[in-house]
Amino acid sequence: MSQSLFDTDTVDKNAWHLQGNWGPVEKELESSELVVKGKIPEGLNGLYVRNGMNPRSGYSDHWFFGNGMLHGFTFEDGKVSYKNRYVKTPYYEKDLDIMSSFGDLSASPANTHIVKHAGKILALEEAHLPWQVDEELETIGVYDFAGKLNGAMTAHPRICPKTGELLFFSYSMIAEPYLTYYRVNATGDLIQVEPIELPRAVMMHDWNVTENHVVFMDLPIISDMNLAVETGSPFGFKPECGARLGVMPRDGSNSDVRWFEIDPCFVFHPLNSYEEGNKIILYVCKQKEAMVGGFQEVYGGDTTIGRLWKWTIDLELGEVKEEQIDDAACDFPRVDDRRTGLKTDYGYCMTLDTNAESLTLGNHAHKYDLVNNKRFTHDFGEECKRRRARICTKI
Repeated sequence: MSQSLFDTDTVDKNAWHLQGNWGPVEKELESSELVVKGKIPEGLNGLYVRNGMNPRSGYSDHWFFGNGMLHGFTFEDGKVSYKNRYVKTPYYEKDLDIMSSFGDLSASPANTHIVKHAGKILALEEAHLPWQVDEELETIGVYDFAGKLNGAMTAHPRICPKTGELLFFSYSMIAEPYLTYYRVNATGDLIQVEPIELPRAVMMHDWNVTENHVVFMDLPIISDMNLAVETGSPFGFKPECGARLGVMPRDGSNSDVRWFEIDPCFVFHPLNSYEEGNKIILYVCKQKEAMVGGFQEVYGGDTTIGRLWKWTIDLELGEVKEEQIDDAACDFPRVDDRRTGLKTDYGYCMTLDTNAESLTLGNHAHKYDLVNNKRFTHDFGEECKRRRARICTKI
């Protein structure tokens, strides 16, 4: 195994992300017919795939780390079958760790997200190239859009429900350009590559897309490889660097970006964004700070927990209005994919435990009525720890 910047001798093998339904699955399995409690809704047919960290060793020093494993559920006429497969990248084949895989864009853990666009299924992780798999979840290989993508791809691209375009970005922790924007047409051709100027390298995990604009979040988790050597984490929260939102037309260039200052904070995941006249509305899970102590303090404690906020960017006045919508701790938000970048009445978030010393993902889901600013909460039971919601649409 390659040398890690983390001390694997001190790994807590009883950590939350190694327990219960978060725990690693030892083998690749297939089951032709799962036992169904209750009844599958009529008309719910197709393949549902989720991606997640699944360390081959059975443990990892952080919940970000571990080989990507795809879990596929096929729904057909009230029956459900299951299959899981590792994404067979160099990260898997050589049993690498996240830090030693930097420098090789193909050595992705491919463990964060999965997206289907233009007939291609891509497993994603933000520091490397995407990896293509087939509908049997078998690995095809690294995917670089016919050689046009020479940097990493975010794990949170957006597919426009109106045009079918795939929009994404990459950020660099080491060298300029620190941010690059990409646009792929509905047939899968990479048609735009646009470097975006930033004053420094920052962690940009997610972003915002509307019908006509993209919004970058230049927030003060600063990337510094010297920190990685000293502390094991390349990131640190530096509020003195300020925070900005960058608005650019979807087919625009670096010179078109308008930057708007906001209060220093961090956002791992926005809920949705849309246009309303000369304003852009963003709903985000905002934290006062994050990664103050590096990777081990992603969440944990009141100031590093996300809560739902609304940002209103006034393009005419050149200012941003910031409003807190709710006090409930939440993150990993989702809307109906058919409303991505468009106004939506409802959004869904998962709960976080504010009383835990470190991150504890909850067993409740919040449904937000964004029109009336109301929250509804569903309890999944003590034995269930849930992840991001997925809205299934009837065709």
